[in-house]
Amino acid sequence: MYPINLILDNKPCVVLGGGHVALRKVKGLLEAKAKVTVISPQIVEGLAKLVETKAIIWQKKCYEQGDLTDFILAICAIGNEEVNAQVRKEANQKKVILNVVDRLEFCDFALPAKIRRGDLLVTFSTNGKSPALSRYLRCKMEREFDETYANWLDKLVQLRKEAIEKLPTSDDREIFWRSALSDDVMELVRAKKYDEAEASIRDAISGFRA
Repeated sequence: MYPINLILDNKPCVVLGGGHVALRKVKGLLEAKAKVTVISPQIVEGLAKLVETKAIIWQKKCYEQGDLTDFILAICAIGNEEVNAQVRKEANQKKVILNVVDRLEFCDFALPAKIRRGDLLVTFSTNGKSPALSRYLRCKMEREFDETYANWLDKLVQLRKEAIEKLPTSDDREIFWRSALSDDVMELVRAKKYDEAEASIRDAISGFRA
């Protein structure tokens, strides 16, 4: 597998199925700011609430050939092997990237377990071999990745802009950041001494190859 983070902001995605698994997949797509449609004759309460608030679109019907038209990504959480095969065929024909729950052989991508803190996204993957192990590792690391790093990420946005302005090439910036985000700086971050950490990065920018 090749790791990739898809940018789905306002892009049309569809989830086939209306159960609790489908609800989890929908929530993940909404976190990624996708425009989500659910196709299912029935939906669980959590999905119904999302429909009521107009967070998602619901097509109250069973999947039919042609339903993937106009979508760029599809997740099939129906659990029917015949439907899985039909969806896979249509996805291939229409170049829609597809995930079929618990059927890696039908998938173009696997969904990792994740920790999301603001714009910080940490994922755990077993190449689809054991989602349970991915979830276990995520649970073990959730305390480590609290809001501290998300807050620091917000500050790094401005620091990155300053580095781009002052360091002329991408090679320079890559070399700079490898050394600038040192253990000492990250200890300041973990202690929530963000101002001191920022000052250290700015000093490093000013002094880079001076």
